[in-house]
Amino acid sequence: MMYSRLKNITPIDGTLLLTPERVLITCGLLVLMSYGVYIHAILTAENMNLQAGPPVGGDFVAFWGAARAVLDGLAADIYQMQVFEAYLLDNAMPRERFGLTWQYPPTYYFFIMPLAALPFFPGYVLWSGGTMVLFIFVLSRVCRLEWAGLLILFAAPVMFNAVITGQNGFLTASLLVLAAAYPDKRPILAGVAAGLLTFKPQLGILLPVAFIAAGCWRAFFSAALTAIALAFASVMVFGLETWTAFIESIINVGGGVKDAIYPIHKMPTVFAAFHKSGLPSDIAMVLQIISALAAMALIGFVWRKVKAADLRAAILCAAVFLCSPYAYYYEMTVLVLPVIVIVKRAIEDGWLPGEELGIALIWLAPLFLPGLSKYIGAQAGLALVLGLLFLVLRRAQLAEGLWPTRNAVMAS
Repeated sequence: MMYSRLKNITPIDGTLLLTPERVLITCGLLVLMSYGVYIHAILTAENMNLQAGPPVGGDFVAFWGAARAVLDGLAADIYQMQVFEAYLLDNAMPRERFGLTWQYPPTYYFFIMPLAALPFFPGYVLWSGGTMVLFIFVLSRVCRLEWAGLLILFAAPVMFNAVITGQNGFLTASLLVLAAAYPDKRPILAGVAAGLLTFKPQLGILLPVAFIAAGCWRAFFSAALTAIALAFASVMVFGLETWTAFIESIINVGGGVKDAIYPIHKMPTVFAAFHKSGLPSDIAMVLQIISALAAMALIGFVWRKVKAADLRAAILCAAVFLCSPYAYYYEMTVLVLPVIVIVKRAIEDGWLPGEELGIALIWLAPLFLPGLSKYIGAQAGLALVLGLLFLVLRRAQLAEGLWPTRNAVMAS
């Protein structure tokens, strides 16, 4: 019943909340507040440790340390937590404990190896700044953003989260957007991007489903060949033993997620939401599997039915977090694409009821993640994901009629 009226929704002319002046002023204030505070925190840091506790750049120390460890011949050894911890204690900034693990496949070494040639802070600036520029460039080309759109994108709290954590959220989002946006027009580019994304395979689960459903076979086989070539190259360069060590570490990570050893309040996933709400881990994992299967079915249906490339890509990006139990809030940068798609269509056709407020809340909410999820006893990040998925599905229903409405059924 929820969707039976969607085809008959009349867009609202004009705007009630998101006037250009309000948006630009808010963005300017957010940039000054967030980045200004962070720059001050870096300037007052001691030995590259922020006064709040974590290192400058958060998890970036893991990438920088792993790159140097590879040069020291420890490509397989650092998959053992105690070895990686000891290496960071000996080679990174002075700290009593890092508490980090190395969980990436050996193919990821190709992405981080240049960092070994740089001191820590220049490496962090190059990594976070460079991958942010890449993501902004990708979105500017895919969505044809003008200067105001780029400012709004830069000011988005989800972008700031990716900067301060020093993680690879910009890189994964860039590859995912390219893979989702271009399988028809530029299939080789889309396939290569999908193949490179296999360094974080849990984020690319929906891509082969989408390619097959839409008949994008050139993109599909390009992705497969890229992934195979990348894995083969990693064996040749870093040795087969690195893959053995990686697989053993992933088994341990799976157990750690299930036992809530990792901070599940930072994970906008179905498993994290239900387990944090009190359900046993086994039941939460079953619900996660059901969610993943439902997301695959949805993407298969949407990519067969919908012709508009922007809507297909937006729905895929919005559904990514329904597939894996292990994903973090800094990877929510990929949700920027469906937000942009909705806003651009609203500018052209008018806002749908409740859409303007929903987009405003979704854009601003990451400013309070993951702290909000930690203290309210529920997974606010997943609520954001589900809300955005609903909004973009509603747009697709209005544009192309994904499922029959009551009027359509009666007319037939």
